Amino acid sequence: MHNAESRTPAASVSAVATEVQTSPLERLKTGYLKFKENYVKDQNLVSSLAEGQAPPYMIIACCDSRVDPCTVLNLPPGEAFVLRNIGNMVPAYSAQSACSSAASAIEYAVLHLKVKHLVVMGHSRCGAVKALMGIEDDGSNRFSEFIEDWVLILKNASKKVKSIHKVAPFAEQCTACEKEVVNASLWNCLSYPFVREKMASGDLTLHGGYYDFVSNAFESWTLDLSCLNDVDKVQ
Repeated sequence: MHNAESRTPAASVSAVATEVQTSPLERLKTGYLKFKENYVKDQNLVSSLAEGQAPPYMIIACCDSRVDPCTVLNLPPGEAFVLRNIGNMVPAYSAQSACSSAASAIEYAVLHLKVKHLVVMGHSRCGAVKALMGIEDDGSNRFSEFIEDWVLILKNASKKVKSIHKVAPFAEQCTACEKEVVNASLWNCLSYPFVREKMASGDLTLHGGYYDFVSNAFESWTLDLSCLNDVDKVQ
């Protein structure tokens, strides 16, 4: 973590931007050296991680550069197995899931690493959710080669929000959808048989999280175990 000293966040961002423009690779090297300086101080951690990983958390988060989950949640190396994609989205289980990085990461985390907590973490001002909310029902306004097809895996989330919040301003609809996408992804996690089995046995808990980096607030909630009896709700 960088020493903030007396600089304001805006000044820190400006300083980093200037450093990157001057020498992008040097910025990375400097960052690594600062990380290394703190990392090697904890030799117990270094020795433990050299033997393998046993993280208690799997966190599914967005690729957005403003919301790195380990930074936001102050998690050290080895504490969380992290999957990041556009919009922190989880596709439902299907025969095609074998080609999904999300499916393979969830399988590895749950069955091999045996994580105890699976967290889907959404965030404010999410571009993926804004894109999802902006797609017309008839698909007449296609805007990308790959992004649209990806975010449409959770089109039911946007439909639900548009139905419930139809008179709300678009920005408010997007905020509601950012949280609905988290819940829809949690439901989709339940479509994976091994996730349901681990939840039923008490070995796995599913959580939702939402980070508002504008107001600097974090919300969290836990998926109710009663949902195991109603998996037909999976989005």
